[in-house]
Formats: sequence, C-alpha cells, structure tokens
Amino acid sequence: MIQSLKRIYFLLLIACLPVFVAQAGEAALKDHPSPYLSMHSEDPVDWQLWGKGVLDRAKAENKLIYVSIGYFSCHWCHVMQNESYKDPAVGALLNKDFIAVKVDRELRPELDRRLIRFVEEVRGQAGWPLNVFVTPDGYPVTGFTYLPRDNFYQVLGQLNEQWLDRHEKIKTIARQYFEQTESSETRSTLVELKAGDNGKVADAFVSQAMTIADELLGGFGKSMKFPSYPQLNSLLKMIRVNPDIDSDVTDFVQLTLDSMASYHLMDHINNGFFRYSTDPDWQTPHFEKMLYDNAQLAALYFDAELLWPDKGYAEVGLKTIDFMIKFLAHESGGFNASLSAVDEDNIEGAGYLWSKKELQGALSKKEFSHLRKVWNLTEVNDEEFQPNPLLGIGSDQQHEQLNHQIQVKLQKIKKPVMPVDNKRLASWNALALTALVKAQDFDKNHKLQKTMHDLFNYMQHNFITEDASKAIQVIRFAGQQQSAETTLEDYAQLAHAVQLYASKTSNKKADELVASLVNEAFSRFYRVDRWIRDTESLIPGDTGDLIIQDAVLQSPSSLLLETVFMMKNPNPVILQKTNELKSRLTKDVLNMPYYYGSSIMLGKLQNKNAVK
Repeated sequence: MIQSLKRIYFLLLIACLPVFVAQAGEAALKDHPSPYLSMHSEDPVDWQLWGKGVLDRAKAENKLIYVSIGYFSCHWCHVMQNESYKDPAVGALLNKDFIAVKVDRELRPELDRRLIRFVEEVRGQAGWPLNVFVTPDGYPVTGFTYLPRDNFYQVLGQLNEQWLDRHEKIKTIARQYFEQTESSETRSTLVELKAGDNGKVADAFVSQAMTIADELLGGFGKSMKFPSYPQLNSLLKMIRVNPDIDSDVTDFVQLTLDSMASYHLMDHINNGFFRYSTDPDWQTPHFEKMLYDNAQLAALYFDAELLWPDKGYAEVGLKTIDFMIKFLAHESGGFNASLSAVDEDNIEGAGYLWSKKELQGALSKKEFSHLRKVWNLTEVNDEEFQPNPLLGIGSDQQHEQLNHQIQVKLQKIKKPVMPVDNKRLASWNALALTALVKAQDFDKNHKLQKTMHDLFNYMQHNFITEDASKAIQVIRFAGQQQSAETTLEDYAQLAHAVQLYASKTSNKKADELVASLVNEAFSRFYRVDRWIRDTESLIPGDTGDLIIQDAVLQSPSSLLLETVFMMKNPNPVILQKTNELKSRLTKDVLNMPYYYGSSIMLGKLQNKNAVK
C-alpha cells in the first residue's frame, strides 16, 4: 500500500516540478522576537504565523498552505529570501493562490521534524530552507529545499493548477500517504531478547557505527562531516564501561576528536565550532556557529579528557566555552542561539577568512615570516583562506609562546560582523549549563564558576514557571512563552543539566527542581506507553514513539531516563517505570542501532552513579 502511494506521490511531484491566530503580512512578523521571522517582515509576501487560524483560513478559501521553514544562521535561507521572497511577482503569486506561512525551525522543532521527515521520504533528502505545501487539513502534499527564483515561480503556478483541477483527490492521497507512513514509522514493534543478549545490541551499535566510520580522517560517512555528538558520546560511554573494547574503536574516537579540533570545523583564531564540513576532509565548513553544537562538543571533549588525560581535550573544551561566553552570551543573561553564516553584507564566512595582506598589517616582520612557514603561505597567492591551529591539537607546539603572541594580535583585528540570533532557547541553554558544570573539573583558576551559577539562576527565572494548577512549566523561548512550542527535549535537557549542577554544587533547590521537571515531563509527554514529543502539533497522525532516535541532540527519552538514574530520591513510580524502559527494544533499534546509541547504553545503567 505504501509503495503504491509513493508512486502516486512521485507522479504528483513530477507534475508540479521542472500563534496561533494568523495575522496579515507585515503585522504578523514585524518586530517579532525571532530575528529570522522579523527579517521577513518587509517581504512582499503576506506571511502568516503557524497556528490553527491558518488551517481555518485555508479551509474557508480552499487553498494550499505554503509552509517555509528556516532559521537565522542558514545561508541558503538568506539566498532564497533575496532571490524569491523579495521579488514582487513571486510575492503576488504566493498571496493570490496560497496561504504563506513563515516558520523559525528553532521555535517549532516538532513541526520542522515532521515535515523534514516527509520531504526525506518523498525526495530522499531534505534540509533548509524547507518548503512544504500542506492541505487545509494539515497533510503535506509535496516539498523541496532551495529552488532558484524561476524554478520556484514555475512550481507555484503548476502546483496551483493541479490543486484547482483535482484538490479533492490530492487531499485524499495526501491523507492516506501520511497516515500510512506515520503509522508504520511511529508504531515500531517491541521485541524481547533472551537473557544475556542485551550486550549483543551494544555490540551491534559499535559494529554499525564502525561500518560508517571514516578511519582515515575521522567522523562518520564519506561526504559531508557533522560532529555527530550522540554517536560519539555513546562510543565514549561504551569505552568507559568496557576498557577492553577493540582498539580500533578507541583509535577512531580519538582520531575524530583530533580532526574536529585541528582541521577547519573549528575557528582557530576566535575558537568555536562550525556546524559541519561540506567535504569529507574537514576543510570547508558551513560557517554557522550554533550554541547547541558548541555546548555539546565542549562537554564531549571534557568527557574525553577524563578517559585520556593530557591529550589536549580539556583545552579544546575550555576554548569552546570561551567562544560561547565572548560571542554568544546575551547581555541580560543566558546564551544566544547562533551566529549567522553570512555577514552584514551577505558574504558567507567573511568573519573567518584571512588574507596575507591582512596578516602583514597586523604582525611584525618576524611574526609574519614565522606564520608564513607555519601556515605554508605562498609568495604570490593572496586569496582569502582559513587559518590552521596556532595552539593546542594540530599546532606547531615548538613555538607555543610565539604562536600565542600571534593569536592574541589576530584576535584584536576587527573582522566583518556575523549577525547573532539572540533567541535564548531552554534546551540549548541547558546544554551550555551541562558544559559549564563539566568544565569545573578543568578550570584551574575557577573563572567559570560564577558563569555556571549565573546561568543556573538565569534558567530558573526565564525558562521555568508554574501554570494555573501550580504544575511546573518550561518555556522554550525566554521571555516569549507564546511564540514557541515547548517539547520533551526542553524538559529532558533542563532536567539533566540541573541534575548535573545539583550533584556538583550540592544545591538542594536544584535537586527539588529536577524532581519537578522529571515528574512533569512524564506527566506531559509519556502517554499510553509512548513518548509524545510535543503537545501542540497541528500536523495530524502522530501516535508517539516507543523509543526516540538520537538526532543532532541526544534522544530526549533516553536523556530523561538517564537523569532519573542520577537523582538522589526519584519518584518511586517513575523509577520503576525507568527500570522497565531502560532495556526496551524495538525492531528499529535492532535494525538501525547507529541511531539509538544513547538508548542502547541505558541498558548498562544500574544506579544513579552509572552516568556522570
């Protein structure tokens, strides 16, 4: 049935291709607290905010909904805005034939996740900008990522023609397809293993991870390279509990940590990791800098230092936190979401590229001569380039003092400004708190202690409140409770970070807060033996997950269960349920263990001290 629906879907695709209450146009986005949404307020498109009012209007007018999802630091999102959304002719066509909705993916992660999954299913890949046409009933029809202006304009005309000719058939096919795929993907079957076989699942995770591993350059895969934090973190845990693990696994994890820190995933002048490398050699980054990447990687390097002291991993973690404080800290507290990939003149990566002329103007002759040798700069070529490390892993450590002197000078050079997305998100700030707690073991002068305490206090006052019944409630977007959907991820990440903070500081109030967060997370998001990721999605058909996959962040279900094992006095009912769930397995876990490493590792937890 699904295969036949897929064929119909692809025929439709070929035919068309060569909060809440909706507000009108500029009024909906003008001065919106999301910089991404605000920057679209002057487009000639009558953008709406996602909400029930959009679906109601689409039904009344019998129009498809055009959902365009992006985020502030996304380069190709800026390109599509400049080419298409600022074009009056494109705007007129969208306004006449569609209900156009603009979404910040970081405010509605579940809407984004479900539409990303749909586009991956029908096209084989997805990304941002993500553009999906949705029926008035909320079912996706077709979608794509970036399209040049002329192709996009043509798609709009052809798809509207299809809708006018056979909208009832399209609605039926969309509903049937989505219901079938959602049902098959979310209601995975539970399986039971014989006693003693749980270890084989962990072995299967390691085996599949190593099958994908690039053992020459580090990282996973042979094309683009992402940090892949959940998989690396699970491998670290596996090595910790099994010191006799195959040396190839240890070698691979160390190689990956070294490659990420020494090649161009990292900014070697002002520190901080970019989102991913567009090539398999870690040489050409996509120049976004995200809080979640940097916080997770800082924590990962601190954990690696505990396993392998004196390899420079703690230094990488501390440099990463230094970047977060200098470039992502918000003036009122907490951390901002990201730095854009393009500068204020719309030039990609401008703040991170250097030229010999620029270096000559900043350095003495001796310093410049030394740097030319270290960086292998030619006499003639003066094109812009990315610098190599001056300090730490991958650097010329024989001239550490001179290199440090050069780096300090280069850090003072005024580079193009990379605009900041100043949203402060609960789960991402929780990741920052996790990194700061782990940093305390390596912060010799205790410079980061106050930052850690300040962030905990900020989180209490800006991400946590009570509803009318006095139940604790997490706010995803600080100061903007009604602008974002709060998800299981937010509760799980906050609970985990606050638990680490409580353990490190013996803060009783933090212990109490963890208990409230965990209890409320189970109450809100665990239903009929399945995890619900959010409570506000308007896309039909989500029946929940038995186990949630790892993604860019660790699976929120596994993180929440992990936190329960770390608590001093967890709710006895929740502790019993956690012990039942820690060894839960599904066919998906057995078939694709690579995506479930953190859940598989739960089976090895025995008490609150098993994970730190």
